[in-house]
Amino acid sequence: MPSETASRNGLFWIDGRAVEAGHYGSYHEIRIGATLERLARLGARRVVEVGAHPWVMTAALVDDTRFEVCATISAEEVTQWPDEIPVSKRVLHLRTRSGREQSFPNYSANIERTLLDLPERPDTVLACEIVEHLVRAPHLLFLNANRWLAVGGKLLVSTPNGAQLSNPLRRRSPTASYRSHVYERHSYLFTGEGLVDLIGLCGFRVTACEYSNPYRLTGRQRIYRWFSRLPGRAVRELFNTTIVVTAEKQADVRRLERLPRVYHPSEDWEWVGPPQPGGASRS
Repeated sequence: MPSETASRNGLFWIDGRAVEAGHYGSYHEIRIGATLERLARLGARRVVEVGAHPWVMTAALVDDTRFEVCATISAEEVTQWPDEIPVSKRVLHLRTRSGREQSFPNYSANIERTLLDLPERPDTVLACEIVEHLVRAPHLLFLNANRWLAVGGKLLVSTPNGAQLSNPLRRRSPTASYRSHVYERHSYLFTGEGLVDLIGLCGFRVTACEYSNPYRLTGRQRIYRWFSRLPGRAVRELFNTTIVVTAEKQADVRRLERLPRVYHPSEDWEWVGPPQPGGASRS
């Protein structure tokens, strides 16, 4: 029987349509494998995956008998410069190359524009390589995760490390500023401190903030592998390419009590601060 790696790097089928993982599958293979093991250590079983497209992580979850894909959130049909789009639901059927099959609902929604409820009851929300793409209000991603989880539910987030040596200003993404789709580019690179602050404000207790090199490093970045093994937080921040945060929901939070440290100090943010008089709010 083909291995999980074969499913990540080869074919799988969604509603009978063949999907070739190709370069994406091979490039992210190490990261996906490490993510599955972190999920297992968290005790995850019923997982909601945010940003499922191109479905490579989803196929790996289906292939792994430890997990059930409770639902996915992925707005495939959105093009160009989306803002608010209607929430819609479609049941998908995924079959991996190893023969594992599962049907699950996919919700199409802009998760940094719309707060939505899910009838499914996950124990874990997975958001890998997502938050750096958000261009409007990243805190809404985590307020949504808070809505979907019961107290004690788990959150696993990974994102490129904005404090790594190749990004000395620790703010701007090296990705080109324009691509054909606004959400194909990286909008912001977080440091561990900034990401922990953002997630904590959204009702979660951060249980770990780790740094890793889950990709095949080439060129000068190959020195990262060696230096990242040295002790000290500052060294880990400089010589690891990825931040991984795990957290547990502590309380229901519908609005942030203050601005996250990484946000521009403006009052023009939605779902931050006390509710407006009469219960009105921009949404």
